[in-house]
Amino acid sequence: MKKSKGKLVAALSGGVDSSVAAALCQQQGYELVGVTLRLRSCDDTTEKRKSCCGADDNIQAGLVAGMLGIPHYFHDAKTEFKQEVLRYAWDEYAAGRTPNPCIMCNNYIKFGALWEFAEKIGAEGIVTGHYSRLIKDSAGEISLLRGLDIVKDQTYFLAFLTREQLRFTHFPLGGMTKPEVRQLATEFGLPNAAKKESQDACFGYKGESFPETLSHVFGEHAPKGNIIDETGNILKPHQGIHDFTIGKRKGLGIALGKPAYVVDINNQSGDITLSTNSDLLLSNGLLCSSFNWLIDPPKKLTCQLQVRYNQTPVNGTFEQLNETQGKVTFAEPVRAVSPGQAVVFYDNDKVLGGAWIDGCLGTQSSRLHF
Repeated sequence: MKKSKGKLVAALSGGVDSSVAAALCQQQGYELVGVTLRLRSCDDTTEKRKSCCGADDNIQAGLVAGMLGIPHYFHDAKTEFKQEVLRYAWDEYAAGRTPNPCIMCNNYIKFGALWEFAEKIGAEGIVTGHYSRLIKDSAGEISLLRGLDIVKDQTYFLAFLTREQLRFTHFPLGGMTKPEVRQLATEFGLPNAAKKESQDACFGYKGESFPETLSHVFGEHAPKGNIIDETGNILKPHQGIHDFTIGKRKGLGIALGKPAYVVDINNQSGDITLSTNSDLLLSNGLLCSSFNWLIDPPKKLTCQLQVRYNQTPVNGTFEQLNETQGKVTFAEPVRAVSPGQAVVFYDNDKVLGGAWIDGCLGTQSSRLHF
């Protein structure tokens, strides 16, 4: 019998990516234990919930585990998910900031609660279906690199993992494209090979936005106020600043003759400022804090910068201002930089680290109201 390369926990979501990642690691000689995280209660049938409640996903995960011949468990992470992801997201929305729950879910749930489970069963690491690459140098230091499929690359959401977390993680899909993963799923005979990719947010009621659902979950309300124009004229009242993000254009219910954008959210007055001048969304830089470096912490840095998942990185510089805060300057203005989101630092494909955005620099709209 061939000796196992070690025991890994395979995060099985029910989707094709996590399934192929598990199959590849098994093919490489690892002993696998499949785990599906339970993030929410599915016993409330009075509302039609989005897919992550997961009856179908859970079934698919079980079928994949059965086909691979590996044990499969459900791990209850509902408490951690509500506290570390949902509570955080609501507090940010209610403060007029734009949260990034996917980053927090990775940190505390997928690479937090899941890793704790792995330790309990004596596993040596975890494997997930993220499109990212890990490389070790001759000294054993780990580097996080973009996935080769640039459309699917997920390093932006992984930039706040620690080097210790990455050291025990496997990303088998990092060197592949989505079509190649689909083809492998078919070749492996996986039951979910043709499963459609979910486009839903991972938590919410159908017909509601994510922040609206959070308001119901916690029974809390964000500050109400008015939607105003650049000169302060009141256009209409609104029911809560949680419904707005910097750069939002659709669903505002106001006709100004041309596209209008949210350019400022004031969490003190509750005012939401709209403008038809999209240049007001441009920033020359930002202030950031709460750093996570995957290199030795720099005082100054020339790099590429990404301020949201689907943004093309831009050149710029980072400078440490003091022990807690840094300044980023863009080589060219960047649109819709949002406090509460993350800025991720790259050296070409290599992730250098990440930080949380506190505010914008060089805009006519400060977007800072503390």
